[in-house]
Amino acid sequence: MADRPPSPARRLCGRLETWLAAALDRAAASPLRRSLLIAAVALAAILPGLAAMPVTDRDEARFVQASKQMVESGDLIDIRFQDAPRWKKPVGIYWMQAGSAALAGGSAAPVWAYRLPSALAALAAAILLGWAARPLVGARAAALSGVLLASCLLALGEANIAKTDAVLMACSVAAFAGLARMLAAPEARLPWGVVLLFWGAVGLAGLVKGPIVPLIVLLTLAGLWLWARRPPPLLRLRPGVGVLLAAAIVLPWLVAIWQVSEGRFFAESVGKDLLGKVAEGQEKHWGPPGLFLALVWLTLWPWSALLPAAVPWAWAKRRLPFMALLAAWVVPFWIVLEAVPTKLPHYVLPLYPALLVGLAAWALAEDRPVPGPRTRWAGALIAAVPGCLLALALVGLPLALEGRLPWPALLLAPLGAGASLLAARAALDDRPLAQIAASLVAVLTLAGGVLQFGLPALETAFPSPRIAAAAAPWRACASGPLVTAGYREPSLVFLTETGTRLATPEEAARALASDPGTLMLLEDRWKPLLERHWESPPALVERARLSYFNYNRGDMETAAIVTPEDPRWTACAAAAGG
Repeated sequence: MADRPPSPARRLCGRLETWLAAALDRAAASPLRRSLLIAAVALAAILPGLAAMPVTDRDEARFVQASKQMVESGDLIDIRFQDAPRWKKPVGIYWMQAGSAALAGGSAAPVWAYRLPSALAALAAAILLGWAARPLVGARAAALSGVLLASCLLALGEANIAKTDAVLMACSVAAFAGLARMLAAPEARLPWGVVLLFWGAVGLAGLVKGPIVPLIVLLTLAGLWLWARRPPPLLRLRPGVGVLLAAAIVLPWLVAIWQVSEGRFFAESVGKDLLGKVAEGQEKHWGPPGLFLALVWLTLWPWSALLPAAVPWAWAKRRLPFMALLAAWVVPFWIVLEAVPTKLPHYVLPLYPALLVGLAAWALAEDRPVPGPRTRWAGALIAAVPGCLLALALVGLPLALEGRLPWPALLLAPLGAGASLLAARAALDDRPLAQIAASLVAVLTLAGGVLQFGLPALETAFPSPRIAAAAAPWRACASGPLVTAGYREPSLVFLTETGTRLATPEEAARALASDPGTLMLLEDRWKPLLERHWESPPALVERARLSYFNYNRGDMETAAIVTPEDPRWTACAAAAGG
């Protein structure tokens, strides 16, 4: 009896497998081709949403506003959000964002200019990982490692946000590259370029987010020492010169901020922020031990679908030198993060590059064992379910919240869901390259669609642009900046002006009662709070009304742009057509 022909899904898996294998072969032929392949995937993953996404609350908005104020004031030492010091993180990311904004319009630069350092850092991290992994796992797996990092859900999400974490990831990859070359190089000393890259990354990481990367490096060296029962060859990295270089990057600003803040920066950043996260769950971000392990299936997606089959293989290879480095980089700091009460999903991002090197090595290993049916089903479900949920979100969220659907979602959602199901089919057939190729289509289609079309369509969930647009026609007649009563999101400050007042009820009531030029956003829920401070309510005119969802509070709100009744507003009312 003749064999049945393969199904269309299996035939498509075969073509994807052939395509990816050929692409990796070409990339392995030269460092330039490897970098070009990784860069192409990284740009396809990073660029969607970079300019389309509105500024997000609250962390990103605080970062971009503080950087904007650096551009406005020219003060590159102190970090401030409006008049309040912002001393939780060092200055590195603010310098990068302020420099990028200065080249793109100064204080009027759009939010994408502040996101550009994160995007470039994610691009650099992916290319650097391809170079770092080359002596560990070979040219093909090194190219695949960079591709996986560029398209990992958490990494591409952070690449689109103006915060510290994508830059920290790039620093971690550069430091990891130094250790990889230290272990792989047969010569007594490494080239100066590797030495400068390693110690420069350690110093820059300290200037961006404090001791995270230095701590990972120290724990990795300790793990390698325990594994080999002898100290790692750190002298190859010229630590005498390197420590001086790292200190030269960090210390000048630390001395300057010590003088400017009279030592309060260290009390705030170390005493309250860093030690506060270690001692207790800070800012309602507490999580139990094991939370990061539970979240990895989503944050590492779609490559988390490779974990069920890859982990047993990695355990069997645990005595190999490259696997020892990967484990020493990932395991000790992961344990530290699980033990610390404060938990946010991006904390594990510096560990993912090493984890993805291991997954790439497993996918291309010739001695890879055939996984059992339960393992294959686990991989298939992890490949398919998040992809289908993302496709549903791409279509469902704009329909549910806005009553409309961006037309690209109609094309991207079925394509991404279909690619996720195809990846699941490949996982069931134990065809990792076909699974990776299909998953790559899925994540680029779905994550890109959500960032470029899905989230930007949610005007109800991102009210600050609407509020700023509603207030703009009245600004010329106001005696001062916009005052907000109830809505306190920092994105509104960034989109209006640094002087925007986030008022208390008493301050808002006094402004409306005493200044006829007050322009205010007044949430309905705050009206009773203001009335407590009035002996007789002032005559107010409602200029615009808005409804929105505040995702930080989880509530639907209604608010109005209001002014006192006064002749000064006549000209603006005429210009606004009301």
